[in-house]
Amino acid sequence: MSVPNLFTTMSTSLIDIQVTELLQTNTQSEQYGLTITAEEAKEIIECRNDVLKNYGRVELEIQVTKKIIHDFCASPFINQEDYASTLIDLQEIFYYMKNETYDQIGDDELLDIIKDFYNNSCCGSIELLMGRELDKFVRDFRRKHTRLYTIHKGEED
Repeated sequence: MSVPNLFTTMSTSLIDIQVTELLQTNTQSEQYGLTITAEEAKEIIECRNDVLKNYGRVELEIQVTKKIIHDFCASPFINQEDYASTLIDLQEIFYYMKNETYDQIGDDELLDIIKDFYNNSCCGSIELLMGRELDKFVRDFRRKHTRLYTIHKGEED
């Protein structure tokens, strides 16, 4: 077996394991009328991998995706018809925010922030979440981060 084929086989095996892990989240989400199929789980993982690649990030486990499912399956704004696509959008939002906040916010805290905006001020609108709330959050975060960096830098001089 050649090296590229070995990596393809390993990658396929990893995706199969991750699909199984995501399907196990159905035990929790089905109480809210939400489930994902094996095909949707695979699409979620493939989209996650694309997002990670696009943002220059590396993650070997799918814990964040599982946390997104755990945190958002109870949202009154998610229905079965758009469940998988919403999960894909929320993954991208999460990794976008990780990059935009310089990894200064822990995963759980960031998911709490995203969930609060999504369920409250955005009433389940991904567009409002990305276009208004998180944009403002990033601007405020960067302003604060820059101010703290400037203050700290001034103390060193």
